[in-house]
Amino acid sequence: MPPDACSIRKALPADAEKLADAERAIAKLPGRLASRPHELRDEAFREKILKLSKSNSGIYLVVEDKGGIVGHALLDPLDLEVTAHVVRLTIAIHEGFEGMGYGKTLMTELIAWSVSNAALEKIELQVRSSNERAIALYKRFGFVEEGRKIKRLKLGPDRYLDDVYMALWVGP
Repeated sequence: MPPDACSIRKALPADAEKLADAERAIAKLPGRLASRPHELRDEAFREKILKLSKSNSGIYLVVEDKGGIVGHALLDPLDLEVTAHVVRLTIAIHEGFEGMGYGKTLMTELIAWSVSNAALEKIELQVRSSNERAIALYKRFGFVEEGRKIKRLKLGPDRYLDDVYMALWVGP
């Protein structure tokens, strides 16, 4: 479990570089993220934080411990009117802080926020088939596998990973 001193707050534009750096570090390990480190730009993180800060149906959170950010997560609403009840979950626990309960803390907060938001009914996510720790966390929270894209990510010659699509219904 994370220490009692951890706290969750909304992400700020000033956090963008730190969050991008954390994801670049995670992306160095094949199979953890779909993105390559060079594809993760600070400005894209800043733009997403600003966009979600103005959204009624999306949110971007960070978890801090001992004054530093140790993880972040966001719920990004889908754009179309017919999918406006759905948000896409992204969660990243920073290197060296995995397995300490920060993911569980963020998930608890995000699900509670979603349940209290009348506009939201479904949380969707994609996870690499090799990320067994994340899949187990999602299942503990009630997420179910809705599908799988076979060999969606190419890591190298004859080396592929599936993308697992999971979802949690939080609506009525």
